[in-house]
Order: sequence, then C-alpha cells, then structure tokens
Amino acid sequence: MSSLFARDYKDAEGTQLINVSSCGGYTIVPTAVTYCAAKFYVSIFTEGLAWELKEMGAKMKPKVLAPAATKTEFGMVANNVSEYDYDKFFGTYHTSKQMAGFLIELYDSEKVVGLVDRESFCFRLADPLFPYAAVNSCRNHLKRSDNPHRK
Repeated sequence: MSSLFARDYKDAEGTQLINVSSCGGYTIVPTAVTYCAAKFYVSIFTEGLAWELKEMGAKMKPKVLAPAATKTEFGMVANNVSEYDYDKFFGTYHTSKQMAGFLIELYDSEKVVGLVDRESFCFRLADPLFPYAAVNSCRNHLKRSDNPHRK
C-alpha cells in the first residue's frame, strides 16, 4: 500500500506517508524476534523510501512512528482475552492519547523518525537512523586506491 501511495502522490505538495513501526523495529526485544523483524521491515522500508524520494526531489515526506508499549485494545485482541493488564505485562507504557500527540509532533516536524526509547520511554524525533549507501557513496568507495577490487 505504501508503495502505491508513494507512486501516486510523491509529487503532491504537503503529502506525508506515516508508517507505524515499533521501537522493536530498531532493537531486538526478548521473545519477540518475529515481531521485531516485521517492524524492522517497516522502519527500513520507510527510511529507505524517504532517502530515495529525497534524492528524486519528490515532495512527499515518508516518516515512521516507532512507539513502545501503548495501552490500547490491541492486547486483548492479540491475546484473544476480554481483559489485558498492561501494568502486569509492561509496567511502563504510553496511553493512546500520548501516542497521538507523538504522531502529531512527527507530522509537524521535518524529521523522518519519531522513536520512543524502550528504556527511558522518552520520545524523540530524528533523521533516518539506518545508513544509506547512495550511488555516489558507492562510486567514491570504488575509486579509492585502497579498494582491493579496483584494477
């Protein structure tokens, strides 16, 4: 869906695409490797799209929101239970209202990443966190005399 949206709206002034990942998309959480891998994809895809669209001069701004534990009905739905005790399972978490505030903060910013630190639960805005091997960077690397593959 994000690829189709980007294709159709990349040149529309003021367009933003905000994907929701998780702080687990930036770190491995014990007993949640599969979840983290899925969220890593969302994070790396969105950051990569942001880099590529920026290089193309597109107007769209892809962004990624990476929350930590957030108290919603998701705990009940995911576990197929009628009650879910966030205090018991997480201890520290944000409310959905707090997360909505973080989303607005990301939307209003020029940054690409809105990330909740898993340890401190502080929210911060950041430029892309994953390195981007742009074409020019690769060419510069290949020109270096210490490159063993250069003839």
